[in-house]
Amino acid sequence: MAVSTASPALRDLVREDPDLTPQEKETTIRFAKDEEHATVYTAEAGLTRRLLAHPNAEVEELNVLEDGATRNVAPSEVSGREIVGVRASVPVGALKIRVSSRSAPGHAEVVSEEVLSE
Repeated sequence: MAVSTASPALRDLVREDPDLTPQEKETTIRFAKDEEHATVYTAEAGLTRRLLAHPNAEVEELNVLEDGATRNVAPSEVSGREIVGVRASVPVGALKIRVSSRSAPGHAEVVSEEVLSE
């Protein structure tokens, strides 16, 4: 049975990878001038939860813990395993670099908290 990536049950499986240092828990956003979508990868739990909840994010793969290692799987293949990362595509129009800084410096705030309440 396929699970929606917006499913709270899927977001509840998100954890930090215990084998990664804080420097290794990176987030990257990549897009080219001729592309309408950006690829976002993160190994940060807060950002992973918010990307999974984002209505415009198309999840390409999830990193899950399996037998002490990390494995990339499709969202439909999570099967209750802990999620420690996500690669998703979002419209470039959903991205914005603001002139002023956010009041909260946390990385999870890069994706609006509003997505968690929808």
